[in-house]
Amino acid sequence: MNSPVSAPVDSRVTELARPDHTYLHMDKDSAPMHWSMILQLDTEGELLGLDEVRARVRERAGLFDIFRMGVRNGRWRKPEVVLADDGWDAGLHVTETGFMDRAHLQRRVSALLESPLPRPRPFWDITVFTPSAGAEGVGQWLLLRVHHSISDGIAGAAFAALLADGGPEDLAEFERFATSPRFRISGIDPEKLTEAKAAYGDQHAAGGGKKRAWPALTKSGKREHALYTASTRTLRKAAKRNDATVHEFLLAAIGRAISLNPPASPQADVVRVTLPVTLDEEFRHTGNAVSVALLNLLGNEPDLSRQIDRARSELATIAERRPELFLAAADDLPRAPVWGLQRAIVNASMSHMHPDIHIGINPGFSRVRSVLGKSIVTLTPLSPLAGYSLSVTTLILGHTTTFGVVTDSQALPGYAERFVATLDEVLQEALPST
Repeated sequence: MNSPVSAPVDSRVTELARPDHTYLHMDKDSAPMHWSMILQLDTEGELLGLDEVRARVRERAGLFDIFRMGVRNGRWRKPEVVLADDGWDAGLHVTETGFMDRAHLQRRVSALLESPLPRPRPFWDITVFTPSAGAEGVGQWLLLRVHHSISDGIAGAAFAALLADGGPEDLAEFERFATSPRFRISGIDPEKLTEAKAAYGDQHAAGGGKKRAWPALTKSGKREHALYTASTRTLRKAAKRNDATVHEFLLAAIGRAISLNPPASPQADVVRVTLPVTLDEEFRHTGNAVSVALLNLLGNEPDLSRQIDRARSELATIAERRPELFLAAADDLPRAPVWGLQRAIVNASMSHMHPDIHIGINPGFSRVRSVLGKSIVTLTPLSPLAGYSLSVTTLILGHTTTFGVVTDSQALPGYAERFVATLDEVLQEALPST
């Protein structure tokens, strides 16, 4: 029950921009381009029922046009944005499934990370994970999936309005991520673009070209994931103790964890990282406003101070030379006239880049911390694998920082849990002694 976008819809929100197209070009059945957010709820007392969650979603789905947006085609054929019509039942985007224990929950969530969102219905859904009878101490969880072409992780805050508690004033904090103009990139200074291209080339060469020791993403489509939670205050203390910013410290901690517990032999000396960089410094966009910079971590260096030095140097290069501009999908740069050819070019570019891992460090914005009266214990992002076999996405939200780890389970079998265990050791060792 979809219809082509038409007036009085705000076309600034409903017409996809070139950065949004990037995720349609990369989308495959074996590598769907949706990001996810998993919520652990405090369910002391009664659990939420499916009907309750569906009623909340039905109530909120009419708030913003972005909730009604779907895409027809968009792989080898040019995409058409469609909106759900007045007969659309948003509640049908909410389903429920049971699970017996934490391992069973992990398998069910990973299966959804592997599964494409159907087209052309609105490009999101919510799954309620309710423990089966006899499952103790595992709680209730919600998984929100949103296709990356509709919004990036920052603008994705708009989708919190589907579930979050609160009245109009509380929900107003999400409005800018749903009603601001879709982000468009244009007018990049030619000299800056030339420098960005040179910086990208230098970073690519320093990372070892296309000869990589890190296990590459496979075509299997199989995923595993792991979740990790830390105190934001504790991370800041650890960073300060090591004379680093939080950003430098997190990159270095990940580099050290990889070095101490590599996924394969021979061990990679350098690990090529795609680091998302927002082009919207005010965080006021709808859609996608993120490009990526290449960053080279040390893959065989157990010393945290050396990892911090490398992270600091790499971040300085990004700040000074802005390699992300070379990879930005700008409106005013040349493009292939045929959609299928554009897709081929984008995927050839990703193949040439040949990243090993992805690290995203994201600020959180929401002050709302409950769903239908149930407090949110943790809120963890999970990113798609866009050319790399390991993704580590962090969300710094108030007092809590969460890490969502996603792996290609064929390239890195069992590595998500191994990595999280090692990261915990690294972070504990980095803390000041009390």
